[in-house]
Amino acid sequence: MNKTLDGKVAIVTGGSRGIGRAMCLGLAAAGAQVVVAARTEEDASAGTQFEQYGSGTIVDTCAQINDLGGIALPVRCDVTQADDLRHLVEAAIERFGRIDVVISNAGVDCESPVADLDVDLLDRCLAVNVRGPFLLCKFALPAMMAQGDGGSIFCVTSGSANAYRVGRIGYSMSKAALERTFLNLAEEVRPNNIAVNVLGPGRVDTWMNRNGDWPGTEHIPMVPPSEIIPAAVWLAGQTAQTLTGSLVERANFGQTWGPIHAA
Repeated sequence: MNKTLDGKVAIVTGGSRGIGRAMCLGLAAAGAQVVVAARTEEDASAGTQFEQYGSGTIVDTCAQINDLGGIALPVRCDVTQADDLRHLVEAAIERFGRIDVVISNAGVDCESPVADLDVDLLDRCLAVNVRGPFLLCKFALPAMMAQGDGGSIFCVTSGSANAYRVGRIGYSMSKAALERTFLNLAEEVRPNNIAVNVLGPGRVDTWMNRNGDWPGTEHIPMVPPSEIIPAAVWLAGQTAQTLTGSLVERANFGQTWGPIHAA
């Protein structure tokens, strides 16, 4: 892979497995120094449904990056905790001196009919999927703006933001709110040349998709998490001068977006 992100520092939440880990590896291969954030520091996957997706730790993701010659920093972070998010930003700046890319990938499901939905489950879904990404931007933006040379922020959304899924209204609501938050933020920081976009991954072979019961999606093939890398790396290299305020679908990357679009 071309070193298109040489010299850049990227924060990725939910970087311990699945889409997050794939993006961390892809960014590192493109030359970025990667801050890998998630709640998981210890491997608890043995004998569980997570085992097939790797050890599922930030340390393991960083080890894979280091083995490939990259540079990575593991930081434990519960995105529902403001202090954890503040510490994540501070750790990135302390180690690498700057922040160029922020990717909000951490997410949780919220599966229940509305009448039966546990309020605590809904609160956690909104805290992880909406409040966490919002606060991460709040804490990272002062440093990114002070650098004066632009940057890139994007989140990972879901097709559920714009479609009905049985028993997933709470999750759909959270992803719709996430998209609107980031698309509005794009306008606020446009003068700072910071791109803010939304990445639609499509149906990726993650634990959530493999173990969920999603009627009406059976015909959509699942792709491996590595398929997200080209779109993620390209988005990480954008500024407000090249692309901002857009929803980029992984499935259309290279057709609607990517080098063809940029040309």
